Amino acid sequence: MYSAISPESASFAQPDAVANAFFSLDAGWKIIYLDGPAKVLIGRPSLALSASSLWEMCPELLGSEFEGHLRNVAQDKQPRTFVHHHERTGRPYEIHCYADAGNLSVCWRYAAPGSDVAGSTDESDRRRRFYETFLSNSPDLAYCWDLNHRFIYANRVLLQMWNQTWDGAIGKNCLELGYEQWHAEMHSREIEQVRATKQSVRGDVPFNGTFGRRIYDYILFPVLGPDGEVEAVAGTTRDVTERKNTEARQQALSTLAEQISGSSSLEDIAAIAARVIGEALAAKWVSYKIIESGDGRPAQRGDWSFGPLAQPEALAELHDEHRMSDALCGGAVIQVGDVGADPQAASLLPLYRRWEAASFLDFPLTANDALEAVVHVTNNHPRVWTSHDLQLVAEVAELARAACDRIHNEQALAVSEARLREINESLEAEVDTRTRELMATEEALRHSQKIEAIGQLTGGLAHDFNNLLGGITGSLDLMRVRLAQGRSEDLGRYIDIALRSVNRAASLTQRLLAFARRQTLAPKPTNVNSLIAGMDDLVRRTIGPGIELEVVGAGGLWSTLVDAPQLESALLNLCINSRDAMPDGGRLTIETANKWLDDKWAHERDLPPGQYVSISVTDTGTGMTPEVISRAFDPFFTTKPIGEGTGLGLSMVYGFARQSGGQIRIYSEVGHGTTISIYLPRHHRDAAEREETELHLDQESGGSGEVVLVVDDEASIRMLIAEVLNDAGYVALEAVDGPSALLIIQSSVRIDLLVTDVGLPGGINGRQVADAGRALRPDLKVLFITGYAENAAIGNGHLQPGMQLLTKPFKMETFSRRIQGILKGPGERY
Repeated sequence: MYSAISPESASFAQPDAVANAFFSLDAGWKIIYLDGPAKVLIGRPSLALSASSLWEMCPELLGSEFEGHLRNVAQDKQPRTFVHHHERTGRPYEIHCYADAGNLSVCWRYAAPGSDVAGSTDESDRRRRFYETFLSNSPDLAYCWDLNHRFIYANRVLLQMWNQTWDGAIGKNCLELGYEQWHAEMHSREIEQVRATKQSVRGDVPFNGTFGRRIYDYILFPVLGPDGEVEAVAGTTRDVTERKNTEARQQALSTLAEQISGSSSLEDIAAIAARVIGEALAAKWVSYKIIESGDGRPAQRGDWSFGPLAQPEALAELHDEHRMSDALCGGAVIQVGDVGADPQAASLLPLYRRWEAASFLDFPLTANDALEAVVHVTNNHPRVWTSHDLQLVAEVAELARAACDRIHNEQALAVSEARLREINESLEAEVDTRTRELMATEEALRHSQKIEAIGQLTGGLAHDFNNLLGGITGSLDLMRVRLAQGRSEDLGRYIDIALRSVNRAASLTQRLLAFARRQTLAPKPTNVNSLIAGMDDLVRRTIGPGIELEVVGAGGLWSTLVDAPQLESALLNLCINSRDAMPDGGRLTIETANKWLDDKWAHERDLPPGQYVSISVTDTGTGMTPEVISRAFDPFFTTKPIGEGTGLGLSMVYGFARQSGGQIRIYSEVGHGTTISIYLPRHHRDAAEREETELHLDQESGGSGEVVLVVDDEASIRMLIAEVLNDAGYVALEAVDGPSALLIIQSSVRIDLLVTDVGLPGGINGRQVADAGRALRPDLKVLFITGYAENAAIGNGHLQPGMQLLTKPFKMETFSRRIQGILKGPGERY
């Protein structure tokens, strides 16, 4: 609709310049609205609204077709469109008249010559009905003010909200229609803002009333006339209460979830829930009580208020009266919109008025017929509690309950964990006690096994050495008797018996040292395939014709750093064991291979990962049981009949393999044979051809006065060596320990050869004596003699040129040949 425009523009001064016009009539035919062009058409350009009717102002229309159409619309309320020729100008106008809330609205439109008036009339009528139907049936409020801030249009929804008729509302301002002062002043400011800026204005406004709290979103926009000036301010208002409530509820729930996520106490959760509900519902006071006892008394309570409360405890007690009602305990919601009008609050009305509680809401939270929490919401004005309010309180209460359940669960978990820790500590203490007892038992078992092993070892040693000593002492005793009798015909035979016993004792000692990994080794780069090929005849003679021998040598076999004679001895020992396991004949296979052991394979073989040369001896014999395999490397353990084995063979092979940096493993199955594999580390230098280690020396030749320094702490050995040297034509100097030897070396005495034991008293070992001698006498030759392997002392078997090694016990003939070879030979290392 259009508002009146006071100043007339020059273009409206003549009726024939008017194209469109509009005016409104009430039920008494009085003009209630008249726009500028309409004033020109009726010949009253400066006409002001008065109490005169249209017929009094325009008597020429009485009795005309124009009057008839208007009276018919007023009577049957059916809109009509017709053509009327303006009397003064003669111009044809399309007139559209329709009833609007008891009034008549009249629209004028100039019908140009040649135009299709009927078609135009139908289209205009269609559009008018469309807009009128739309505005009247829209759920939004539609309205229009004139520039005097008075309503000139209000649709049906707005009239119903005002509880007004069209006649009672049109022409009035906001205050006259019951708007609050602040609301009317707000709209007046906005009307003037739209008029000044020609821009729309948007906003929202809350209402609290008997219909509850509603929120409205509105937009005001200018209605411009033909001259571009604001003729009226129209607007629409929409009820957005549900959307705003949904947004507020979602925001409240999001805030609550965020704030209680880290809370660890029920009191904090209750306080946060109360504040969120109070802020979302714009309440005066909220209390959230968590019930954890059968009598309904709160265990924890959180309070929130908008501004200070006079006596909050008294207000809380007031709500306690309602909390304990049967209805509330049964899960019913107590909601009072006006304490003065609700019978539920009649008995406590004086208290409510005293504490300015005009409305309240008590919301219970139950589970399994038990009261878990109560939410109290109080307002200081009457309020209709909506479904939104109840939904918000319910959802907040559910979130708060879930948080309380979480805390209860966490507390229960903490108690369970504490109990579990106590149980674990008790179990750990029990396990520790049992473990100590088990370890003590295992230690006792190990000690017992060690005593048993030592007993077996010493028993075997005593048995073998007693036999050997029996042969030596018996031969010596017989020699002494024969010499006393002056008989010498059998002395040579007795000497041979004693020497054989000595050699057997030396062999036994060597095997024990091999098992203990203390034997003296002289490792060299070795091609194992060549070594086995050189043993072929020896192995075949050893195993006999009843056993078939097969040698499978790997192509491109890597070299290994090993003592070749000791490896030959170990392989021969394995072949002998295989022969004894095949009394009825069979097949013996010696196989070599390159092995690259990864972490898993190396761990299974108790070796560092890397490259190895494997030598496997496989037979088709009787095999071993797991129990035999577990003890196969124990010294003096044997499954052979008494007298057929010492029980030191496999233990010697095991000690040799371990001392060489390798390992030995047994794979056997009873009745199917045995495979024993030796693993030796790869050496990255090619194996050299084996050289003869002894020189072909003249047995009759001797020394020529060369000086030999003999260092040994054992007087008998020192004396025997000195006598052999003197008999051979050498000059022997003797020293009992390292310091005394150094004094001689540091003197000006001639020394051609140093013969020293490796293990010496006095804090200086034989290698240190040799190094000191070499420092003072660079060309000094050295022969180490030792009873077992002090490999660290002599450089792990790697001797410098001019140094050699001889293992005790040795024959004096061997010693003499070695001395002669060192002094007259080129200084090979042995």
